[in-house]
Amino acid sequence: MRTEAGEGHTEAQGRRPHGGERTMRSAKKVDAARARRQRGAGLVVVITVIAALAVSAAAIVTFTGNVQHNTSTTRMKTKSFAVCEAGLEAGMAFLTNSWPVSADSAATFDSDGFRDRFSASEFPDPETGEFIAVDWYDDLSPEDPDVAWDSNGNGMMWLVAQAGVGSQATRVLTMVERTWFTMALPRGIPLWAGGDVESRGDQPKIFVEVSPPEGVVTTVHVGGDILVNGTGTMTEAGISQKTGGDISPLDQVFPQWLVEALKLKAQEVGRYFTSQEEAEDSPVDPVWSPWGGLSGLCVIEPPTPTTILAYGGATINTEEQPGVFMVLGGSTLDWRGTAQFYGVIYVEGTCDFSRGTADLHGMTVVNTDYGLKGTPDIRYNDNCIANLDERFPSATRRVQNTWREIQPE
Repeated sequence: MRTEAGEGHTEAQGRRPHGGERTMRSAKKVDAARARRQRGAGLVVVITVIAALAVSAAAIVTFTGNVQHNTSTTRMKTKSFAVCEAGLEAGMAFLTNSWPVSADSAATFDSDGFRDRFSASEFPDPETGEFIAVDWYDDLSPEDPDVAWDSNGNGMMWLVAQAGVGSQATRVLTMVERTWFTMALPRGIPLWAGGDVESRGDQPKIFVEVSPPEGVVTTVHVGGDILVNGTGTMTEAGISQKTGGDISPLDQVFPQWLVEALKLKAQEVGRYFTSQEEAEDSPVDPVWSPWGGLSGLCVIEPPTPTTILAYGGATINTEEQPGVFMVLGGSTLDWRGTAQFYGVIYVEGTCDFSRGTADLHGMTVVNTDYGLKGTPDIRYNDNCIANLDERFPSATRRVQNTWREIQPE
């Protein structure tokens, strides 16, 4: 019995491992089935990641393209605005020297010359329209763009500039006003000479044509001696004479800054000459030389000191439109004939009115000696001195609070 029991026990014990094997096989089958079910999951994940990256890449490409397009548009817009502002400034500079005082004097802005200042690669021509267009018209009420000159004479006009760069355009409008060159010359000085003054004859040579303001004494200033060859006097009664150290300094009468400023302005507007012939042959300019030649603002500076010989019987300038005639560089002015000059004569060398009967209406300033021979006269005219302060334009500037950007045409 024991043996059988033992055998039975042994047999039972032998069957247990066999059942465990079945369990293990079943587990393996389950794992295998699960593995089969999960075999495509990794591929799905990979495909999902790739799809996401593809979408992101497309979005990045689209975003980058939009940014580049927007950046290009912004750059073109910025450049067109810069060109437009530059055109506005160039227009003001143009009007300073060519302010249209009549319908006939309305000049045209040089858009081609302005275009040459900009690189075509950086500032491509516009797809439509002009690269720059600068126009102006009077400040009439209502505004009338067809009146392209200062018809009401108040020194104010509308200035408009439109620029196109690539696909972008900008249009700017502002009111501009004319400002004047203020000389602030002292009143009541018909003659200032740094050296001697020689007058021949028995008759006075210096008179008062239009008196200075009340309280101002008409005075001749001579740094050297007044030499009168005869029994008379150089000035008419009522004109004071100062000589030597009693005269006003030149810098208080015709300062060096004024000399340089007038010279620079003459260079800017084509009224600076290196020879007498150039000056006499210069054309009419409605603002700077209404009668051409020596009229208006005229500066002659030869490369080496010489004698400028002026003669003839013309009337140069008027009391309402006086001029400034300057001889620089140490040259001598020899004025002959019967001409009538209105304004101021400034000579850095000597000045000799030794022949003829020319009259100078206004003021004469000579750095060295001055000769009053023959029968020429200096006739002090205060209107000529006063009118010089509103005679020549200094600049054109914007009127405050009138600038605005408007829709391009």
